[in-house]
Amino acid sequence: MSKLKFLSQDIMDSLQEQITANRARYEAGDFLDLEFGNGWAIEAASVSLDGAALASLDISSTTPEVEVQNSLKVFEALPGMTPAIAREGRVWTRLTHVEGLQYARARWLSGVSGEAFDKAVLNHFFGTGLTSIRDDNALGRLWWNARVAKIAAGSGDLEQALTVILQRADIRLNFVERSRTTSRPRLAQGMIRIMLAEPWITSEEASFRHFMKVLNRNGGGLLFEVMSEADIDKFLNATATMAMQQASNSQKAA
Repeated sequence: MSKLKFLSQDIMDSLQEQITANRARYEAGDFLDLEFGNGWAIEAASVSLDGAALASLDISSTTPEVEVQNSLKVFEALPGMTPAIAREGRVWTRLTHVEGLQYARARWLSGVSGEAFDKAVLNHFFGTGLTSIRDDNALGRLWWNARVAKIAAGSGDLEQALTVILQRADIRLNFVERSRTTSRPRLAQGMIRIMLAEPWITSEEASFRHFMKVLNRNGGGLLFEVMSEADIDKFLNATATMAMQQASNSQKAA
């Protein structure tokens, strides 16, 4: 373990301006000769880094199963990381250019060239705000996946919750990219329970959308924070039943 390091703003800005000039580094080289310069290694004293864990990230495929394991690895590789620090783009930009370069390159730069290559570097090697870090940065998105899953898991199994959240892009959208769900932990935890109990909800994109439509309509005024777990489960079971009925009616009407 070592201390987590991040870039100065000047170095981050300079890297962003020189993406095209640095194509060879992104394609097959590295930034290790630059790393010893000023502004490349500002320590975050409260966060540690397991560099070996980042080096072992799976680049064999982009399946949800691999995404789950990589998310867990990144989350566990950064003990002491907080949401406040994880919103800092200079942290994730350093990690994608040094410790996590091999993974970021294999995951996001394979098969692209020219202007599309430069755009992929900009999107996945930098972090210019929470949305960019959480949804696009090669390593930041993995940490945030696991962070949100931890909230949704509650006292339950983190890997199981993460598997549910990452099995479909629209489920991740509702848990990770839309803060309303995870800002209400008891609701998020109930949603994980009902999705595990009722596989229909996550079986197809349309099924999940029917479920969320009913949930948003019927649950908007409920104070889940003061409801018992049993009452939340009762409400979500009824929501799933209603969603299935509406989906069936839609199919018949079509």
